[in-house]
Amino acid sequence: MRIFFLSFFLLSVSLPAEAQSPVQTLRGIVTDRDTKQPLPGVSIQAEAAGTGIQQSAVSDSTGAYTIPKFPTGRVRVKAYMMGYEPYISEDVILSSAKELVHPIELITNPSYLPETVVKVSNNAFDPVNPLASSSVRSVSAEEIERVPTAANDPARAALSYPGVQKGEDEAENQIVVRGNSPTGILWRLEGIDIPNPNHFALIGSSGGGITAFSAQLFGPSDFLTGGMPAEYGNTLSGVFDIRFRQGNDEKREYRARIGVLGLDFSSEGPFQRGRSSYLINYRYSTLSILSRMGFNLVGERVSNDFQDLSFNLAFKSANQRHRLTVFGIGGLSEEHYYPVEDPAQRNTAILNHWEDRVKPANVGVLGATWTYLPDDRSAFKTAIAFTGNDIRRRGDLLDLNDVRRRYETRRFREGRMVLSATYQRKLSETLLLKTGLILNEVFFDFFQNFSPRFANLPPQPGEGYVGVQGKGNTRQIQQYAQLQWRFAPRWTVQTGYHALFLAVNRQAALDPRFSLQYRASERHRFTLAAGLYSKTLYLPIYFVLDRTGAFQSRDLSMPQSTHLIAGWNWYAWPGGRFSAEVYGQSLHRVPIAADTASRYWMLNSSEDFVPDPLVSRGKGLNYGIDLGLEQRFLGKWFFLLNGSLYRSKFRLAQGPWYASRFDSRFTSSATAGKEMQLGKRDVLQIGVRALWSGGFRYTPHDPELSAKLGYYVPRYNAAYEGQNAAYFRIDTRIAWRFNRNKTSGSVSLDMQNALNRANPFLVAYDPVRQDIYTQYRGELIPLLAFQLDF
Repeated sequence: MRIFFLSFFLLSVSLPAEAQSPVQTLRGIVTDRDTKQPLPGVSIQAEAAGTGIQQSAVSDSTGAYTIPKFPTGRVRVKAYMMGYEPYISEDVILSSAKELVHPIELITNPSYLPETVVKVSNNAFDPVNPLASSSVRSVSAEEIERVPTAANDPARAALSYPGVQKGEDEAENQIVVRGNSPTGILWRLEGIDIPNPNHFALIGSSGGGITAFSAQLFGPSDFLTGGMPAEYGNTLSGVFDIRFRQGNDEKREYRARIGVLGLDFSSEGPFQRGRSSYLINYRYSTLSILSRMGFNLVGERVSNDFQDLSFNLAFKSANQRHRLTVFGIGGLSEEHYYPVEDPAQRNTAILNHWEDRVKPANVGVLGATWTYLPDDRSAFKTAIAFTGNDIRRRGDLLDLNDVRRRYETRRFREGRMVLSATYQRKLSETLLLKTGLILNEVFFDFFQNFSPRFANLPPQPGEGYVGVQGKGNTRQIQQYAQLQWRFAPRWTVQTGYHALFLAVNRQAALDPRFSLQYRASERHRFTLAAGLYSKTLYLPIYFVLDRTGAFQSRDLSMPQSTHLIAGWNWYAWPGGRFSAEVYGQSLHRVPIAADTASRYWMLNSSEDFVPDPLVSRGKGLNYGIDLGLEQRFLGKWFFLLNGSLYRSKFRLAQGPWYASRFDSRFTSSATAGKEMQLGKRDVLQIGVRALWSGGFRYTPHDPELSAKLGYYVPRYNAAYEGQNAAYFRIDTRIAWRFNRNKTSGSVSLDMQNALNRANPFLVAYDPVRQDIYTQYRGELIPLLAFQLDF
């Protein structure tokens, strides 16, 4: 009832609708996608979706175009120029309160003429990176916003994409890509590799609660799930390549957002009109609001608070040859897990009844980029950034008298000074070269002290030991080069390499990359990609100590994965695509336990690591097929249907093959949405997403040893033979978007797990009953938000 009353209040604050539809300005800059040069003389056409209203413009000498006083609502933008492929966007939102700055990048193709009739538009699916051709998808802020319960988080939105599966914990945004551990994801911002950018970040993982940068700054970006081009290194499975958009350099604009996840406020506008701009967003959230409403996003007796600040400052010269940006993100978050307050009500079989845990996690990135266009065929970009993350853990165990014993202290601090340089040149109409260098000077401070713990036991002094300790600095160097050659009108080949070096143990890798693309017709595109991918381990692993205080894992090699992918894209109708990719990934040099009795394989973990002696002798194998059917947002609706069948296996040294922890065998999703016009100014949007996948695997317990020791003991030689039941969840979204003469906004209600279905989380052991039981996670979570632009 509280939700409905609040919804009614938010709906009632809107002003009465006037009879005439408001108008707004649509503008942007047109550039060559390969060389980043501004393109003058491009014909631009804006078409109001569903009305037939059209207006045209031509880009000026700096590539800029402007279409003033265009009716608000969904707009389709088209661009044509001789020697370039025609451009047709999906239907984007033009609101009354904010100008739509819509940049356009055109792809060179000498065979296209201005009068070419375009029957099928496939450029809406093309990635931002022109050198990415396989297992890649472009992502926009508006798309992330309309996906039910994505919460403006690219990782949560990615659950709708082929080959992507949700991690085990319902409260986290970890993702499993093609059976790989969530630890294999690389986050990149403005060309800089950044640390885990999530609030409530998990140790040793790429995920957490929710990303710390705001969707308000999110520009056209890419998500890659395999076969990455040579510029991407230090990753095994996938990449989020995030780019910030630039603020409005002509007009000052504001956005305020309030919801159960917290408060947002953003501002953008010019420093000097037409030459420089700022864009800044601040967010404060306390998820305890949901707890007080009776909804437990993380769990009972848990408080979650976070805040973040994101910004992007942009400056450009009059001739567009020099461009400078200064960008940054900063996020502070803390999770606090409380014990049951009354000792008499605590269950001796459940540790978290007796634990008081505090988990702060902070992240920061401050950087600047300078792009210089020395001539009409080349671009040089350099960047410098300072990044840091600070993840800590404090855990106390209480006894019957609430006497505390510290059983866990962790500190993982890492700062980096990053310098990168990229040079890109169009050697001819068919040949493109890109090369670059990335230098990281790393400063670190790692410490971990851990003691065994059992519920309702008095303090046990002397049991703990220091498992990780290291303080100092090291460096990481990456260098790459890639060449793209369109050797025939329908054929494109890419080849290159990525070199990676880590000074802490002097490990190096040289990874070759190759891809081939064949455009059989306007509707059919075939791709083939192969490459080697190496990744440094999570840095604290190199500072794990044995009982004598000596480093025991310093000599570990970099894990590697060989990718082979064959794909077919069929652009069956305007804005529609059917895609199919068959892939295989062979992993080697994966750390495993030196103890041959152990079944530990590092990539079965979604976070953290074990403080045991390790050797780089593990192997892995992932293979499968991803199928997708998609309609981009055209004609008031969109959908995305995906299904994947796969296997994920691992091997310890020369032993037998086992199913990996993430070998759920299948994953699928169905996402759809539609908009309905309410009068001339308002729109009702509805959406739904269904997630269905196989359950993750676990190792069955040893009944005798578990009963003897009082905790879960995995059964020897039965690695991951158990499997949880299948995961299923439905999310929904309903939103009302309104436009007035000087304001616009929306009221939205997203329902995560709308059917209130509890899904299996993990299998645990009850020492009282001396039996195992399944823990479940998941309940209906309402995400109500009101947004106002002015």
